[in-house]
Amino acid sequence: MNNLLCSALLISVILILTDAGCLTDPKITDANFDKDCNGNVVITCPKGFKKVQGLECVEEKWRYQNPICKPPDCKNGRILTAENGTLKCNCPLNTFGDDCNCRYKFTNKTTMFPKPYAEKFISDSAICDESCANDIRCSAAAVSVGTRKCCHYDTPIIFVSYVLNEDQCIEKCNEMSECKTIGIGNEMGLFCFVFNATFDKIPDIMKQTDTSAFSVAEKICE
Repeated sequence: MNNLLCSALLISVILILTDAGCLTDPKITDANFDKDCNGNVVITCPKGFKKVQGLECVEEKWRYQNPICKPPDCKNGRILTAENGTLKCNCPLNTFGDDCNCRYKFTNKTTMFPKPYAEKFISDSAICDESCANDIRCSAAAVSVGTRKCCHYDTPIIFVSYVLNEDQCIEKCNEMSECKTIGIGNEMGLFCFVFNATFDKIPDIMKQTDTSAFSVAEKICE
């Protein structure tokens, strides 16, 4: 066994049993057993688990209790799930937030595809972003897929994309604490507008009555 592998094993050590004469494994819940480079038995917990080991006083002497690999303690209605070999506490379906108290309210009776207040002949996304940064009115900008022009938008729009689908747009909103409402496109025309205002506070000029599958979602946290 080479030194690199030995080092990797030693890093993952949680508990080493030095008594090689034992014929049985110790009692430990949800544990993995292996041996280090010196032949000692090594106990590790799976990813996402936490090793818990207590002490007890027996005949005026402290003794270690049997260790336990404890799974995460999910709170606020979170559900324990396995992702890429690691246990995580995820919010129930269609909820999110630190306390799983947020959700999205959807409607497809209105769409929001605001017109930019300025369009520039810039097809490079980085230069488009720089152009917006140098414009005191601009709060978000993106290069249109169709016209290849740099479109400038002002508040309450704080992010715009012409390539994100619904799931990606929702993920973007989740990443932005100031996001309150999103306008979402579909396979007929991808777009994602992120607003820092609730639906009722967004100017009517940015709203259109729509019968297509385009939708609007408002973030609601209770």
